[in-house]
Amino acid sequence: MLKDFTKLETFLTVVRERSFSRASAKLGISQPAVTQQIKFIENYMECSVIERKKNGIKLTAEGEELYKVASRLEKEIQLAEQDI
Repeated sequence: MLKDFTKLETFLTVVRERSFSRASAKLGISQPAVTQQIKFIENYMECSVIERKKNGIKLTAEGEELYKVASRLEKEIQLAEQDI
């Protein structure tokens, strides 16, 4: 099970920023660290979730599904934090 939400947060940031380097700047970590976290997700899931393009990134079909799930988890965590 992918238990580390930090990696999913990195994934969400890459998708929202449409760039590994912009995600890196926003998260305050190096671009290689962002790449490493995405690679970990892809290795764990045994599929590609992001395709790099000249003008940014594109999600694969699996990446689209992961984005939906990760977004729901993010919202639930935020709600739980508010409740506590």
